[in-house]
Amino acid sequence: MSLLKVAKWELRSTLRSRKFLFIFLFQIAVLILTLFMFSGFTNIVEKGESLTPSLSGFAELGVIDPSGLIKGQLNPDVLDIHEGWDAGSVLVVNSFTGIPLNATLYLDYSDPRRSVVRDEVEAAVERASSLISEEFVKSPAPAPEVREETHGEPLPVQLVTRVMVSILLFLPVFLFGNLVVDSIVGEKERKTGEALLAMPVRRSEIILGKCLSVITVLALQIGIWMVIILASGFHIVNPLGAYVTVVASSAPVVGLTALISVYAGNYREAGIGITLAYIISAAYLIAPALAYMAGSSGSVSPMTLTIKMISGQALGAADIIPPAISIMVLSIIFYGLAVRLFGRDDVVFGPRPGILRLMVKP
Repeated sequence: MSLLKVAKWELRSTLRSRKFLFIFLFQIAVLILTLFMFSGFTNIVEKGESLTPSLSGFAELGVIDPSGLIKGQLNPDVLDIHEGWDAGSVLVVNSFTGIPLNATLYLDYSDPRRSVVRDEVEAAVERASSLISEEFVKSPAPAPEVREETHGEPLPVQLVTRVMVSILLFLPVFLFGNLVVDSIVGEKERKTGEALLAMPVRRSEIILGKCLSVITVLALQIGIWMVIILASGFHIVNPLGAYVTVVASSAPVVGLTALISVYAGNYREAGIGITLAYIISAAYLIAPALAYMAGSSGSVSPMTLTIKMISGQALGAADIIPPAISIMVLSIIFYGLAVRLFGRDDVVFGPRPGILRLMVKP
C-alpha cells in the first residue's frame, strides 16, 4: 500500500505542475502538426503527384541519347541528369529516323520522385517533337510515343503509414523521461532526500512508486495521442492491443531512466546518460521495425508487434512471446538495479562509488 501512496502523491504533484501542463499541451500541438504534414505527404504519394519544387531537384535521370535531341530539352533545374545507366531511372532514345520520336523510359518505382521524372521526360519529348515538326515538316507533330518499363518495388504507402503511426505512439515513452529525472535527481538537488528516506516507507517502494506514477502519466498521454491519431483518419485495426503493447513497453524505459537517475549526481550527468540510453533503446525498437518493412516476418521488438496490431495481421505465439519476454526481463533488470542502488547510502548521499567499483563490489 505504501507503494501506491507514493505513486498517488507523485502523480498528484505532477498533474498540478504548470510546467508539466505546458509540455503536455505543447506535445499534443506538435502531434497534430505532424499528423497534418504526414497526411499531406501520403496523399501526394498515393496520387503520384509531383513533390514540392525543393525536392524535385533531387530527382535523378540517366540519359542515353546519341542524337541529343531529347537530352537538350530536359530541364537541368528539375532533374539531375547523368550519362548512361548510373541513375535509378534511365531514358533510352532510339536512333533518330524522323518523327514520331520514340524513346523508352525505365522508371524506378522505388523512388517517390518518379512522377517528377515522368512528367519532365514527357514534356521534353513533346518539345523535341514539336521542334522537329516545325523544322522539317511545318505541320503539327504526331503524338510522341514513350514506352514505360518499371523496375524496383515501391514501398507500400499503407506500410509506411503504419510504421509512422507506431513511431508516433512510442514518442511519449521518450518524451517524458524528464519526469523521472525531476522526481529522483530533484530530490538530491533540493536536498530533500533525507526527509523522504525518513518516512516509514521502504526505499524500494519509493523508487517503484515514483516509476509507477510516471507510467500512469505515459498511459494517459499515449491514450490521448491514440484518440487524436484515430480522429485524424488513420486506421488502427486493433487499438486496444496496440495501446497495451506501447504502455507495457514504457516499463523498461522508465526503469532504465530511474536507474540512471539514481546513480547520477546532478541533472547534467542524468541528461548525458539518458541521451545515450535512449539512443540505444530507440535503435532496439526501430531496427527490427525497419527489418519488418524490408520483408522480415519476426516480431523481435515491441514496435514490430505494434505495427502488426495496427494492420490487423493475425498474430501467433512467435509474434507475442519474444517482445513480452524482452519487456519482462529488461524491466526486472533495470528496476532491480535501481532499487539496489537506491538502497545504498554511498550512492544516495555520497561519496558515490565509480561504476567499475559497483561492478566489482555490488
